[in-house]
Amino acid sequence: METALEEIDANAFVETDEGYSPDPLRDDQSLFVITERGLVVVAGCAHRGIINIIRHAQHLTDCDDVYAVLGGIHLFGASADRITWTIEEFKRLDIQKIGVSHCTGSQAGTLMAHEFGDRFFFNQAGISTDFGV
Repeated sequence: METALEEIDANAFVETDEGYSPDPLRDDQSLFVITERGLVVVAGCAHRGIINIIRHAQHLTDCDDVYAVLGGIHLFGASADRITWTIEEFKRLDIQKIGVSHCTGSQAGTLMAHEFGDRFFFNQAGISTDFGV
């Protein structure tokens, strides 16, 4: 994990032979697709932090441009500072399409909708989106 504000949920545990231990969520998965417009990042739930995931995608693909971020970005229950910081990072990255779902949380989703306008959408089950990439 690279960023100071993105911490694993303290309520996440995994069962071990010794009982329950904090879950490091090493199995948090995302999909990265390189397109002519830049990276498309599809996050499952982003337990390890959406900015950490984006930075990891940039490192693995050697592609700095991020065109779209989709999926759950795990900001429900996040501090106002973390939500604001995430929004500022999305702006800095100049992400063109932001489609969030389930674990993003209504507060973060509402703030993102306000900040990003038509670049933002709630990406719920049954939504079909064509980015032309």
